Amino acid sequence: MNQATNYNRMTGARVFAAYLGEAKWEFVKMIRNPMFAVPTLFFPVMFYLLFAVLLYKGASNGAVQILVRMGVFGVMAPGLFGFGVALAFEREYGLLQFKQALPMPPGSYLLARMAMAMLFASIIALLLISLALFVSHAPLTAPMVAKLFVTEVLGVLPFCAMGLTVGTLVSGQAAPAVINIIYLPMAFLSGTFFPLEAAGPFLAGMGPIWPSFHLTQLALTAVGQPHQGAVWSHVAALAGFTILFFTIALTRLSSGGIRMFGPARQAAPGFPLGRALRAGLVWAAIGLLIAGFMNGKAKVEAAPAASAEASGSAATDPAASGGPVGVAAPADPVIADFDTGTDQARFGEGWKAVGDGMRGGNSTAAEHVIVGGADGTKGALEVNGTIGDAIQYPFAGTTFAPVNHQKGKIMDFRSRKELRFFLRGDGKQYSVIFNGGETDGAPPMYGVTSGPEWQEVHVPLADVSGLDPARIHSIAIGMLGSPGDFRFELDGVELR
Repeated sequence: MNQATNYNRMTGARVFAAYLGEAKWEFVKMIRNPMFAVPTLFFPVMFYLLFAVLLYKGASNGAVQILVRMGVFGVMAPGLFGFGVALAFEREYGLLQFKQALPMPPGSYLLARMAMAMLFASIIALLLISLALFVSHAPLTAPMVAKLFVTEVLGVLPFCAMGLTVGTLVSGQAAPAVINIIYLPMAFLSGTFFPLEAAGPFLAGMGPIWPSFHLTQLALTAVGQPHQGAVWSHVAALAGFTILFFTIALTRLSSGGIRMFGPARQAAPGFPLGRALRAGLVWAAIGLLIAGFMNGKAKVEAAPAASAEASGSAATDPAASGGPVGVAAPADPVIADFDTGTDQARFGEGWKAVGDGMRGGNSTAAEHVIVGGADGTKGALEVNGTIGDAIQYPFAGTTFAPVNHQKGKIMDFRSRKELRFFLRGDGKQYSVIFNGGETDGAPPMYGVTSGPEWQEVHVPLADVSGLDPARIHSIAIGMLGSPGDFRFELDGVELR
């Protein structure tokens, strides 16, 4: 019996009921599978409670950041595992061939799986939003919640396409391992668990190659948080990922005699319509990906709550994006050169060795000025210490306060473009951490690597995600994480 003839004779209501029934039973099948449903729904909630509630103690900005990142982490799983593992088994055991013989409307199998993934994404988004609102009391408005929900539900589609592709390439037994190899590294390398600036410029620059990076930036935009790149570039990149992987997967399936959208249509004699269509889709996807990659890294600040005309200048209105700006920075860009033999700075309270004892940690640091600095200068600051293991994210190093270390004392560095300093050390990676006046959660940071010889380090302020140059309370340079001893030397620090 011809499949096309059967569903062409069905009324519109029966065709819709067939699509709806397929989606319903697909969801029922997956929700009854504890190996899929439990980790998919439980892990994002567990990580949110761990980071937002236990670690950050419900800090409002931190709760919003973690809501976004755990939401993206959560919606990746239904697409990758729901499509990839299930399709690999069904392809391997011949169930897809069996479905070819059923009088199903065209595309119902794919649409049902997409609906299943989007429904799981909806549940995950609602669970996390509820925790953010009622447990962390995150400052989210109704439009923010709506935009975040839609972003995450639609954001599952690129991962559906990736899972579909994996399911066409590997066996059912290999699919879970292959998808985990993709899933977890992609989550970490795209900045889903932490801002990529903390991992250094190389990994930060590689962020746009991952679809989860672009979805994270769109989700940050939805809740008014600082993000990177223009919205259209992230939409283009996600559309490119989706089109490219769906095209690859459908091509793989059709080469094995499995046609997801019904029987092949007859093309004009001598004209390979299917091949031309696939080539066009691939090139369109590549164009979208290039556009997304090229325009997806520039830093964009969070939008203020109201325009300057409506609520006053952001420089004077405490209600506009973080409160009043700091005192004006001095004209001299030099912070410290250590040539006087002390750790004092040209302004502010100078450099001070710090550990993490105030947070319950056991990391310690000490500093002193040594003879001989970069480029033959008279002196440099040596910082050494030990990173402990008593708390998560231990830190020790040196910190500079441009005004003083009292809470709320901030300085306005909007006229400056970069932090420049010379660094020499033990070859380990260090973090430059900018603390603002009212920062909740993880502060803006930038990763640098030391070496045995003096090297000039440039930290473009525009590349530090979440940094508000108008409200800088302190700048710290030191070791974050990685328990053990450390040592580095610092010289010629300027904000210019």
